[in-house]
Amino acid sequence: MRTGRAVRRAHPALLTLVLGALAGCGGTGGERNYDLLFTNIEPLEYARTLCHGIPMQDQHTCMTSVLRHYRDSRWDEPEPSEVTGGPFVLVFADDIYRGTYVSNPFISAFTVSNGAELCRGRYDAFAGDTRADFRVHCDDGSTGLANIILDMDGRNGVGVLDLNDGRRGRIVFGHRAVGGDFL
Repeated sequence: MRTGRAVRRAHPALLTLVLGALAGCGGTGGERNYDLLFTNIEPLEYARTLCHGIPMQDQHTCMTSVLRHYRDSRWDEPEPSEVTGGPFVLVFADDIYRGTYVSNPFISAFTVSNGAELCRGRYDAFAGDTRADFRVHCDDGSTGLANIILDMDGRNGVGVLDLNDGRRGRIVFGHRAVGGDFL
């Protein structure tokens, strides 16, 4: 009888461990695993990233508009051009770069600007890129790698950019993720 109770008690813990591993929750220490193709991204993550550089007194308005746009566009059928491209935003600690991306399964590129400086990223499997990391070059001479991950819908997502000058940026892209009063 005792072993039966121990097994019944251990069963929920084992089930939680297995489900956590399948869901991609284990072992990342809070960091997103950008080696995955897609994951579930909460709309609040888009809002927090996009509104990061906004003055504190305007952050609530910014975040509310991003979340409203996300919610209101939930059932919109994308235009053909929206399937292969869309808005792309790169946020550094105190600087926002806005632009666009174009994509197909083997080649993707983005161009963003803060009004003074331009950064371009490209991934090209036909040119020998073996990982889906974007090689990034900015007008100021900095270079780096950007890595993105798709949301479950496959058309929006988030990412990170690490430049050789030590700057680290966060990325949000897609018609549903980037919108509201933010644009």
